[in-house]
Amino acid sequence: MKHIVLFSGGVQSSYVAALIAKEYPKDVILLFHDTLTEPVDNDRFRKEVADYIGLPITKQSDGRDIWQLFDDKGFLGNNRVSICSYKLKVEQGLKFYKQLDEPFIIYYGFSNNEYKRAQKVTARNPNLNCKFPLLERRIHKDTCIRTIVHEWNICLPEMYTHLHHANCLPCVRGGKAYWTKIYRHYIDAYNRAVEAEEYYGYTIMPNISLTEFAETIGDDIQEEFDNTLPCICSV
Repeated sequence: MKHIVLFSGGVQSSYVAALIAKEYPKDVILLFHDTLTEPVDNDRFRKEVADYIGLPITKQSDGRDIWQLFDDKGFLGNNRVSICSYKLKVEQGLKFYKQLDEPFIIYYGFSNNEYKRAQKVTARNPNLNCKFPLLERRIHKDTCIRTIVHEWNICLPEMYTHLHHANCLPCVRGGKAYWTKIYRHYIDAYNRAVEAEEYYGYTIMPNISLTEFAETIGDDIQEEFDNTLPCICSV
């Protein structure tokens, strides 16, 4: 039996990886789908976690970043239809599973307040054996963070300074709160998305372009939440 942890490099999937590796030390795979759109520091974090656990990172990737994918499809991903999440992550996972010649279990890093996401995964993949260790054991994201920082002595990805997820920069699934943070802290990523909107003539958020949205961002807006809809393997 193989035990496949969807290892995005976020704090929750990292914690799950350590849990499962401790229980099944010889049969665990840390599966990572590289979108080539993440900050370099995410790679640093993934490597340090994998080294701490004592397992290699197994990659199954498409080979394109999100912008190349959009160009090839002639379609701009957005927070209603995120073809990037499916093509660069979900589809790559399915390709990897088909290569296996023995039974396997897939582990997700959904925490104890993400049961709806777990339900969707289970409903959409009735033929896959999916498990959610954090949800099942009622482990909160804060516990994952404290363990990684204070027990493993590993610094979180820089993205966690401003955002709740360590994934693509930018992530087209984000809403207004997310894009406010991208504008303030990652202006190059914001401008790249502006270029894409201008090229395709479509908007990433509904009913407003990022150029128009930038004009509404004031210095007095509080960054109290991040309404990104995380990808299936971003946690």
